[in-house]
Amino acid sequence: MAGEKHKIDTSFLTRLDRYTLLLKKRVAAVHSGSHISTMKGTGIELVDHRKYNQGDSLKDIDWNLYARTERLYIRRYEEDKTLNMVILLDASSSMVIPDGTPTKYEYAATIAIGVSYIVMKYNDRYMISTFTDNVDYARARKGRNEFLRTIDNLSRISVNGETKLADCADSAYPRIKTKSMVLIISDFLDDLDSIRYAVRRLSRHELVLVQLYDETEINLPESVDGAIKFVDSETNKELNIVVGPQFKKEYAAEYARHMAGLEKIAYDFQIPYFRVNVKNQPFDTVLRIIGER
Repeated sequence: MAGEKHKIDTSFLTRLDRYTLLLKKRVAAVHSGSHISTMKGTGIELVDHRKYNQGDSLKDIDWNLYARTERLYIRRYEEDKTLNMVILLDASSSMVIPDGTPTKYEYAATIAIGVSYIVMKYNDRYMISTFTDNVDYARARKGRNEFLRTIDNLSRISVNGETKLADCADSAYPRIKTKSMVLIISDFLDDLDSIRYAVRRLSRHELVLVQLYDETEINLPESVDGAIKFVDSETNKELNIVVGPQFKKEYAAEYARHMAGLEKIAYDFQIPYFRVNVKNQPFDTVLRIIGER
């Protein structure tokens, strides 16, 4: 798909206007932690504290509070209550299926834009970075003009390369300085050990996994029959196989095992996990992600 402009659906965005408070409440929960006080001073206001998390800066520890409680807490200022939304968007070669619209990448970009629209409406900052075996970082953005520029940038991304979530997490971890909502949108066609490592690496944040799939990936269509040459979309490796009922059964079972493994990772780390068919309406998917029921 390199050279082509991806189709990103923006027709549903204004329908999201009345749901902005849902995400804001969720953000408040992200930052709340354990509230110890509501002290306020001049300049930047110290509104409360939260428990120390591995990776937090030692200079933000309230040592006076530690002397009283023998527990580590981080000072939290009013400016820290702004939304930190980081979206990691899979742009590997496996995301260019199915044939036709939308591809998994186009759907993923549409969902990323939908969530970012809600953030933008509150004048908060968001960042959408695409990844394969590395991360193509974008700067944090806010405001309508930047939002329109984000849509244009995502529509021109070259989608290729391999999915390597472990490498992505190692790259992203030091760049996300404050506790954030981190949304990973991917087909998660990666080794389960790599996925588990990535989730563990980023688990200090409020992490959300959105796994996209097309129905033909689960159940091979009838047209796939007989002697077939399969080409790995990410590595270009070729495999010649005679496809029959038994192969399709084994293929479906293997795919189910992978999805069960992904579900277990989400369960083990107690993080939200959404499986989404790319034929679903983007509006409905965005509402699921932000917590509308």
